Amino acid sequence: MDYTLCEYYPEFDELAFTLAKRFIVDNLGYPEEVLDIEYNPQFPVRCLWFDRNTGNLLKVDQFGKILDCCHGFRILKSEEIKSIYPGKIQRKDDKRIFVMNTVFNLAETYLVAALINHFECKEDTVCTATGWVRDGQEVTFAKVFKDLRAAIDDMHVTSLLLKKTCLANLTKYVKKDDRLPVMLARIKSGGRKTFLLTNSDWWYTRQIMNFLLGKEDQKDQDFWMSYFDLVVVDACKPRFFSTGTPLQRVETTSSTLLPLSACLPGPEVYSGGDHITITTMLGAKGPDVIYAGDHLLADVIKCRKLCEWRTLLIIPELSHELEVTQKNVGLLSQLSKMEALIADNPELGELKMQLWETVNKLKQDFGGSGSLFRSGSKLSYFGSQVMIWADVYTGSVSSLAGYELEHRFVTDTVKLPHERDMEDEFICSSVSSSLASQVI
Repeated sequence: MDYTLCEYYPEFDELAFTLAKRFIVDNLGYPEEVLDIEYNPQFPVRCLWFDRNTGNLLKVDQFGKILDCCHGFRILKSEEIKSIYPGKIQRKDDKRIFVMNTVFNLAETYLVAALINHFECKEDTVCTATGWVRDGQEVTFAKVFKDLRAAIDDMHVTSLLLKKTCLANLTKYVKKDDRLPVMLARIKSGGRKTFLLTNSDWWYTRQIMNFLLGKEDQKDQDFWMSYFDLVVVDACKPRFFSTGTPLQRVETTSSTLLPLSACLPGPEVYSGGDHITITTMLGAKGPDVIYAGDHLLADVIKCRKLCEWRTLLIIPELSHELEVTQKNVGLLSQLSKMEALIADNPELGELKMQLWETVNKLKQDFGGSGSLFRSGSKLSYFGSQVMIWADVYTGSVSSLAGYELEHRFVTDTVKLPHERDMEDEFICSSVSSSLASQVI
């Protein structure tokens, strides 16, 4: 539901940032000056890796090769990266690396960088390899990040302040798309089935969906459920795609979970379950189901690995990525040519510097941390995983409103280099033969 059917405004990320600051100041002893740090939505990008040992944010490729690295807000150059990470490689070690997988992680991505920058710039701070010492107290990057995770967990799970504040002012934080109800109604009228599967609980889901799909003149706050054949909350993805959890009924008034055998008034809402059970309830076969979600790992990769559902990845950042890419059309080809020249002439220091400056100029057009999909001409971890796992991707689920229900999405055939070379030779040969026949 979140960032799929329910799209949030940037103010939502700023709210999470503000709540996290307040938590670490009020509960974990951070100085009041931290509250003066302002959120910059242009800096963070999704799927960066945070290194607990060094405090660095890394953008890597699918093999862990470091494409970009920043410490606080400072961008590290290649030689500096090599001095920290031999071969410019950092493997995905869960004890050391935390992957900022979701759009929810944008606020903490910026806050961890901002805190490191803030404290390391203080005159009375002594920087160390693993953190800093201030007022005789040693603070590690790992400890700062642990504190931030505690703040995030509190607002999402314990105090629920993020959800409560959002619900108190839905028009400020939640984007309402008029295409959504039209799209869902058309799918159902076309004889297909729709289902809502979310990790959120019933209490939050009900209010969000009523805002998105309810009618102002409709007193029934569950009218929105008429758009769905099945509603499942507390899905516990990605576990939903493996062992799952017990399927239960939700008493919609009190949010109490009861056995399936319970006879309840009101709409049927379920909690938990697994992909096999839900597929059966829909009366479908695995490949008949197309599942839309925004979490690359929990919604798409695990789904593709463990069940037969097809996947539609929602990437809210896509419209911005397209805008910047169109603005810099042709630049990727130039970068590839420059990299080829450097590969043939590794001593061309001036060209290396020019390449680094060009890549960073392109990054700044995307934002402080560059593109979500790449760094220069190299695909990022996120970009490569999208290529491998997502059947289809788009910036908004409502984009489907622009297509007929029978529309079939077909990708270009992926060709290996030797296949491309052979095809280029064939095209050149065909053109030559055609020109020769015209001359004769």
